[in-house]
Amino acid sequence: MGWHGGHCFECTACRKGLFINCERAKITGVTFDGGYAEYTVVPSEAVARMPERLNAAEAAPLLCAGITTYNSLRNSGAQAGDTVAVQGIGGLGHLAIQYAAKMGFRTVAVSRGADKEELARQLGAHEYVDTQKQRAAEGLKKLGGADLVLATAPNSEAIASTVDGLKPRGKLLILAAPFEPLALSAFSLLSGKTVAGWPSGSAIDSEETMAFSALAGVRPRIETFKLVQAEQALAKVMENRIRFRAVLVP
Repeated sequence: MGWHGGHCFECTACRKGLFINCERAKITGVTFDGGYAEYTVVPSEAVARMPERLNAAEAAPLLCAGITTYNSLRNSGAQAGDTVAVQGIGGLGHLAIQYAAKMGFRTVAVSRGADKEELARQLGAHEYVDTQKQRAAEGLKKLGGADLVLATAPNSEAIASTVDGLKPRGKLLILAAPFEPLALSAFSLLSGKTVAGWPSGSAIDSEETMAFSALAGVRPRIETFKLVQAEQALAKVMENRIRFRAVLVP
């Protein structure tokens, strides 16, 4: 199970089947105990079936970064052949690039530094925009513009710098929210561009994320730690020394 730890089935959102927007939604590890343990008791509606072709360590990040990127892409309105730019190549971004390429999008990775281009292309990116050499918008314009930008790195300035690289009626979809306000020019949006956000998903979305990942060969890049190393693992995460996801294993 992932972030979404259950729902009430009674509020307006639940009655419409929008379980991720439940007014009384439970959160794994927050509403009830979960994680950092060998066993936990959880609401049945939050549990997803895991394909046999995935091992548990591979599946774990797919229930967080995986579902967020996969579910946002398939609900974005973008169609196969459209240009999808992924801003950031981190925990979310390295999965978003894989999903976008496997789903038939022309995939552009947007990040800082020439050293990340090889990784981006290994993950499936068709193009790479190095923001150390040019602004994100300029790079995207040279490629004809993006139909969709997935913002996966929580940096307000970096996210805002992609908007002018969208095509008219293009969409900026924010998955990783920075703490700082997002400063955008209203004039940039007057061609019909939109800015939206996307949460993760419910158990069926987790299940479908894992099924697609197993089918298409999408895998997270992980570093595993024994349960007794949980404190060490968390410290490395907080120091930004994990590429790309830390996973606790029994």
